Amino acid sequence: MNIDKLDYHSLIIFESISRHLNAGLVANELGMSISSVSRHLGILRDIFKDVLFIRRAQGFVLSDKAIQLLPYIKQLLHDYQVIKHNHIHFNPLTARGHFKIYAYNEFTYVINKVIHQYILPQAPNLTFEVRTLSSDCSRAIEHGEIDFAVVYERFKDHKIICEMFSPTEELFLIAKEGHAVFEDEFTLANLCQYDYFALDNYNDLSMPLLEQLGKTEGKAVNVLGATDNIAALSRHILDGRAISMSCNVFTREFYSLIKGIRTATLPSELTERLLKQITVGRTVGNYLIYSEINQSPTHHWLKQQLFNGIRDEWYLAMGRK
Repeated sequence: MNIDKLDYHSLIIFESISRHLNAGLVANELGMSISSVSRHLGILRDIFKDVLFIRRAQGFVLSDKAIQLLPYIKQLLHDYQVIKHNHIHFNPLTARGHFKIYAYNEFTYVINKVIHQYILPQAPNLTFEVRTLSSDCSRAIEHGEIDFAVVYERFKDHKIICEMFSPTEELFLIAKEGHAVFEDEFTLANLCQYDYFALDNYNDLSMPLLEQLGKTEGKAVNVLGATDNIAALSRHILDGRAISMSCNVFTREFYSLIKGIRTATLPSELTERLLKQITVGRTVGNYLIYSEINQSPTHHWLKQQLFNGIRDEWYLAMGRK
C-alpha cells in the first residue's frame, strides 16, 4: 500500500460511497462530477490493493476490506473536523454552502425570517432550501442528506443530535369567533362537548391529547379529523363549529392575523394534565435536530445561529423578550 497517496478528499469520498452506495449520489452530495468520484475511487483501490466497493445492479457493495477500513476512516474524518473546528478561524463572510432545512408547517415562516434577518447578513454566500416536513425524514437526517429539521416529538435514532430550543409550556384553544366554547369555563368536561379537529403536533401519539385525556376519564370526544397544515385547519374552523388546540406560539401568532378565528390560553392545570399524556422519556418541547456526520465549521456556526434565532423568536412571541 502506498499510504502517502491517501488524502482528506479521498477519505470523504470513501465515507460517502459507504453511505450512498451510488456514485451519482456521492457526486451530488459533494458537488463534483461522477468521473472525479471514479478517479478518487481508483486511487483508493490502488492504495489498499482492493476493489473496496463491488459494483452490483442495485449499486455498490462494500468488500471485506472496505468494511474493516470504514471505522478508521470515520475516525480520521472526525479528528480532522475537530482540529478544523477548534484551531482554524471561521469567517462567516467567506463561508459557502447550500443547506436543506425541513420543518413542521408552523415553523417555516420563522425559519425563513431567521435566515433572512440574522444569518444572510453575516454569511451572504450561503444558500438555503426550506421545506415543509410531511413525513418521517430521520433516515435522510441521519445520513446528512437533510442538514437540519425543526420538530416536536418524532426522532429516535441515536445518530441524530437533538437540541431543545423551547419547552412546551402552554396550550392554546382555537375556535371560530363567537363560538360557544368561549362562554364556558375551560374544563375537560366542557371541551369534550364540542366536535374536535386535531392539529397534529405530536406524531408519537395514537390519538389527539384531548381525546386521550377524555378517554382516561370516561368522556368521549368526537374527532372529525386531523391535519398538520394550519391553512387547512383554518378552513375547518371557519366552515364549521369544531374546536382545535395547539402548543405552538407561532400558530397563535398566525391566527391573530386571521379574521374570524380566536385563540385562548388553556388553564395551567388542564395544560399539565394534557401534557402528561405524552410519555416519551424526555422534556416535551421543540427541537432542532441534525446528524452527527456533518461537523464542518460552517455547519456548526449555522446550527448555533438557527438555534439562537428560533429560540429568541419563540420567547418573543410568548412576550418574554
